[in-house]
Amino acid sequence: MENKKKKSSFREPNGFVFAVARAISRFLCKFVFNVKIGRNELQGKTGRCVIIANHESVIDVLPAYTVVPDKTHFVVSKAMMQSMPIAPLMEMCGAIGKNQFQTSALDMRRMKSVLDHDEPLMLYPAGLMTESGASTPIPIATAKVLKWFKTDIYVSKVSGTYLTNPKWAKVKRKGQITIDLYKLASKDEFAALSDEDAAKLVEEHLSFDAYRQNEEKRVYYKNGDNVEGLEHVLYKCPVCEHEFTISVKGKNKLTCESCGYTVKSDNYGILSLIGGGEPMFKYPSDWHAYIEESVYEFVKEHPNFYYETHAEIRTINEKKHRYETVGFGMISFDFNKFTMEGTLRGEPFTEEIPTSAFPILPFRPGAYFEIQHGEQIYRIIPDDPSIVMKWIFTLKATFRLKYEE
Repeated sequence: MENKKKKSSFREPNGFVFAVARAISRFLCKFVFNVKIGRNELQGKTGRCVIIANHESVIDVLPAYTVVPDKTHFVVSKAMMQSMPIAPLMEMCGAIGKNQFQTSALDMRRMKSVLDHDEPLMLYPAGLMTESGASTPIPIATAKVLKWFKTDIYVSKVSGTYLTNPKWAKVKRKGQITIDLYKLASKDEFAALSDEDAAKLVEEHLSFDAYRQNEEKRVYYKNGDNVEGLEHVLYKCPVCEHEFTISVKGKNKLTCESCGYTVKSDNYGILSLIGGGEPMFKYPSDWHAYIEESVYEFVKEHPNFYYETHAEIRTINEKKHRYETVGFGMISFDFNKFTMEGTLRGEPFTEEIPTSAFPILPFRPGAYFEIQHGEQIYRIIPDDPSIVMKWIFTLKATFRLKYEE
């Protein structure tokens, strides 16, 4: 019985499909994204290992495919995998679709089975690509899982993918991407660490701030569209503190329509003040951190907050591998739950989803957020999509406060 379980939870990558995916990745990396490969301490290596990677952008997987060993199994978002037309090919490459921010026994068994079959496994511990340009803390639970795998740990460290293709951007930029792949610790070295020290070690090697790094590297990103979309992330003015007053002017300036505070982004991603107030934030990542902290303080003082919006509701059509509209309704959000009330597939619909399990949600600034309830994933598209980032900050604040308590 045990052998049957192991067999059903493992899928051997198709060598031909994997090779084609690698060839496409190498072509794009060389001729489109200007990728430079540094160290590759896994070159020529075979057998089991775990590769952990930082997550700057959706295109992180392209440089990774150029350096990882054959038969490497990538762990990706189940929602992303199910909603992409190439999902069958991803499965043929050995990809494992996993619930974001929730790890089931089946997810753990499938990941462990890869190692039991003596093949490499690649993870993105952050679970979500950054919208701010800076990494997020690595939870101790991640270190516990890595220790449970009982294998050597390698790091795939990418730089430049965020400024090439930010989560909020409408266009891609060409600058330079670098990737280094090196050994973090042997199985025995990692097992000897406490959970806290293991988490600190992982975070130390996966942490980044794309803006600070590029101020030193001076990689030039030119496309005449440096900040369009960033107003959905940096929605609060640091001078007058009004919300949703930030707009884009001339594709590289952010202006507060309330007080006139205006900054300009150069082709390195660095902000400079050009009018309407004192210098505030040189790096968008710091502006983002200021808004996040202000939302946290608000929720701490107002735990009885209540938000509500009308929205379109979409779910994944697994046969067509895409999101489709299935209803409309009111989505409300308080300290403890999301509530959805409306019509779903032509029928009255009410659903309450506790927030206690969500440190954050998958989202796109100024577009949508996703809520998973059991195996069902709901993509919520508010009538006013500018609220998405505020709701995400608020959810992170509630989780942080519950954790502190």
